[in-house]
Amino acid sequence: MELIPRATFEQIRRERVEEIAAERQKGTKVVGYFCIYAPVEMVQAAGAIPVRLMRGGHAAEEAGERYLRADACSFCSACMGNFELDPRFKQVDAVLAVNTCDMMRRLPESIERHFAIPIFQVYMPRTSEPLPHRVAEFRRQLDLLAVDLGKLTGVPASDERLESEIAAFNHLRAMLRQTSDTRHVNSPLLSGSTMLDLAATAWLLGPVRAVSLVEELLRIIAARPRSDAHRPRLMLGGSMLTEDDRWLLDLVEGKADIVTDILCTGTRWFADELPTEGTPLDRMARFYFGRTCMHRRPNNDLYSYAHRMAREFRVAGLVYKTLLYCDPYAFEVKRLQRALGIPVLHLDTDYSTENREQVRTRVEAFLETL
Repeated sequence: MELIPRATFEQIRRERVEEIAAERQKGTKVVGYFCIYAPVEMVQAAGAIPVRLMRGGHAAEEAGERYLRADACSFCSACMGNFELDPRFKQVDAVLAVNTCDMMRRLPESIERHFAIPIFQVYMPRTSEPLPHRVAEFRRQLDLLAVDLGKLTGVPASDERLESEIAAFNHLRAMLRQTSDTRHVNSPLLSGSTMLDLAATAWLLGPVRAVSLVEELLRIIAARPRSDAHRPRLMLGGSMLTEDDRWLLDLVEGKADIVTDILCTGTRWFADELPTEGTPLDRMARFYFGRTCMHRRPNNDLYSYAHRMAREFRVAGLVYKTLLYCDPYAFEVKRLQRALGIPVLHLDTDYSTENREQVRTRVEAFLETL
């Protein structure tokens, strides 16, 4: 039995999109973003509503294919299609883009060209070692972003407003970690699919309202008895999973427990908090520069994170889903399997529904080996 019904999460998201549309009619600006490198505290401190544009879907992928070249990853194609199809994408006044993989680096150019939506491009050095000159350059990028956001909204992101938003988002991240940590126990009540829904709803609601939702979920977990069943404990990884990927998590959780992940749409979004020392922008520069992703080099920190999560949550295997043409993640499968030393099921697919029975067969065969 779901702790919070899936339909409830979906209703909350629909109502929130309607609220955002109403706020936009009153003059509030909406800034869309894709990546965990996007400094959402700055967006909210500038008086705009940050909306994470993290949707997939087969219909959106098909609609977006005419805008991009044939070997574009499924997520980028779906993003383009969702600017035609998805109500939350249609509310966006500007897109905050951070250059990550090659496809996501070029995606904002296509958005601007085909949909005439302004792009605020933030340059992230590809080399992840936090040498002073690299962090300083990223700090300069945040200064430029502050100017762009101020021009969009007419509201300067003052230190006082930044401090307030940093505190709010840090609190939300801490609460989400507390929720995810309930899966340390055997037979956890919190499923991976519910955790995915919670994250997708939290980044749409904003920190204050999202915390109330998290607190409600924690109360439900505390009040409900656990099962004595012992099922395989699994970790998720790979390209981003969106709320459109619930079918895969439901399939896996028919016979196993998803207890953690290394996804940018999962635990990596709320794994850490902004530091407390320094000016707000200096702290944000250090925090966001230091976030892990497979596309940056060296990416040893992400491997260390995967090791820690696998150990802490006692996982027996990794389900690793990549999207077609998502090279930064697909190329790392063998290395990750050697590094973790656990069985890995690699699923490389798009948003099509036609291969789901094949995926089911592979998942069931994988679970039988654990």
